Amino acid sequence: MLRYISLFLAVLTVSYGAVAATTNSAPDIGIGGDETDTHTHLRFDGIPEDAKIVSVSAHLIVDKVAPTGLNFFAMQVNYPNKTWAHGGPQYNDGAERANWGGLVNRGGGSKDYVETDWSKDLLLIEYGIGKPNTVPFKWERDCEYVITIERGQLLHLPAGTNDQFKAVVPERTMWEWKLTIKPIPSGHETFTSLIYDSADHIKSFYLWNESGYGSTSKQQHTKWSVPVYHTEDSTDDKVPTGWRRF
Repeated sequence: MLRYISLFLAVLTVSYGAVAATTNSAPDIGIGGDETDTHTHLRFDGIPEDAKIVSVSAHLIVDKVAPTGLNFFAMQVNYPNKTWAHGGPQYNDGAERANWGGLVNRGGGSKDYVETDWSKDLLLIEYGIGKPNTVPFKWERDCEYVITIERGQLLHLPAGTNDQFKAVVPERTMWEWKLTIKPIPSGHETFTSLIYDSADHIKSFYLWNESGYGSTSKQQHTKWSVPVYHTEDSTDDKVPTGWRRF
């Protein structure tokens, strides 16, 4: 289930972690299962307010999933044009999938889904490019993956009708944003998918596990790494100074 995470939820943090000065990609932040802290979302500190983030990546290992219901393990990015997108592997009622999609923020939660106005929203964000936003994807438990969201080309899109949302849209210029789920080591399947967004950078990002429709967080368990991000003016790896659960 797609979901927008409000920045205001960040005040509900209860545990903290420091990040080493050097880049550390080891997935060692546990979420779910028998973890002492039952919060399922991670936010990150020490990112400059004026940072124009154009890529972010984190390592993920899923070692336990609920046999029924929703299992979704995702990176979420929030854009400065009040849109958001999230992507990652899913395991839903025994089926392995991947999701990459997002919406305009109209207050979070169900409002983002029921108050859509596609004739206007598609000028800001468009997902399902060439395929649905949720598709079959064979991924493995206990395998380490790198989830990356990165900016691609700036495209001029022609006017036309969006078949999925039955909306007519004018000519527009938007950025490609690509999700990649890449296994380490090689030998397993890699997933890639695109959305379009009018924003040229990421304003903030989160990592989280989601359960529901018959599953619970205790039936899941993952290990995440602290993300690494790049900005528009530098390809150097940058890491947040700390992280919090909420």
